Amino acid sequence: MDRILYESRCQCKDLTLLTQKRPNTRQTEGKPLVYPNDGIIKTFQIKYEKKLSVIVKFLLTSFQHKYLYYAIDDILYLLKANTTEQDNILSILYSPVLSLQNNFCVNFFDIWIHDIYITEVSKTNKFLNQNDKHLQQFNYITIRFLYTTRLPIKKRELLW
Repeated sequence: MDRILYESRCQCKDLTLLTQKRPNTRQTEGKPLVYPNDGIIKTFQIKYEKKLSVIVKFLLTSFQHKYLYYAIDDILYLLKANTTEQDNILSILYSPVLSLQNNFCVNFFDIWIHDIYITEVSKTNKFLNQNDKHLQQFNYITIRFLYTTRLPIKKRELLW
């Protein structure tokens, strides 16, 4: 096993500490997960009425062809400072995943994010002046999930 040690100095400048590099959690047995070529794609469109920050827009669009578990891990790590936005984005991902699990019996670990599109829409009022700067803006987030299905495990018959 390759161990990489980093040398860091204590604030008192007398002690030298050796720290180990954090292991890569995104690999299973040394092999990264590969995006599946075949599977079923389901599309979900979610109306999000709050304003999305630039970081969240960039984060969501970076999830193309990404394993769902890794996307959730990225959200939890990168949005630590803003917990309300973190909870909102996680709920955006969790609600269609729960729908896939309940309606199509899909395993959580067989779901990949195929595409994510964000569309900003301004709610206009035709009775007010069109140049009004206080128009309500909301976003449509379109998520396409790719999932694979497995045959259910057959239970063994009891011998007695």
